[in-house]
Amino acid sequence: MSNNYSAMEKSKADTSYIFRQSHPSVADLRYGALHRRFADVGCGVAAIYNVMLFLGKPQAIPDIIREAESLKMPWLFGMFGTKPRSLGRYFDKKGVAYMQTDSAARFREGLKTACCAIICAWNEPKTNGIHFFAVIRTAEGCRSLNQYSNCDSATDFSPDEISEKRFITGYLFGQ
Repeated sequence: MSNNYSAMEKSKADTSYIFRQSHPSVADLRYGALHRRFADVGCGVAAIYNVMLFLGKPQAIPDIIREAESLKMPWLFGMFGTKPRSLGRYFDKKGVAYMQTDSAARFREGLKTACCAIICAWNEPKTNGIHFFAVIRTAEGCRSLNQYSNCDSATDFSPDEISEKRFITGYLFGQ
């Protein structure tokens, strides 16, 4: 873990959402046995963090990283971030109920009643790997967190954005 994660940054990050994993407060944290930069491979951890915060069970980013590593969630030692179907290990350990599905249609249907969710999808093009991001339900509708690398706030999200070709798996909470 990087030693430049100051107490002030930790405090700020632990009480606000991660809108982009390249934010200076978390970008240089390290993940997996290969110690890859959070900015490059931390999307799965950021999605867990955002969902736990939304559910009122905030967890510190370094604690999520340690837990994910102990649960063997990094993909090829963290080279490619987090294994798509491994997030359930974290939520099981924390006693958080969820439904996981590999069907985009079932995910879209479940998103109608879920309070929040995590999506894992192929980037465009697929050779750029995968990406996890959180979706939360607000009074205004669904909003995504860390869906794009250049955002400093939540962005509008429509279930219609979930493409069958790009969808890998999803986790639904609070149904």
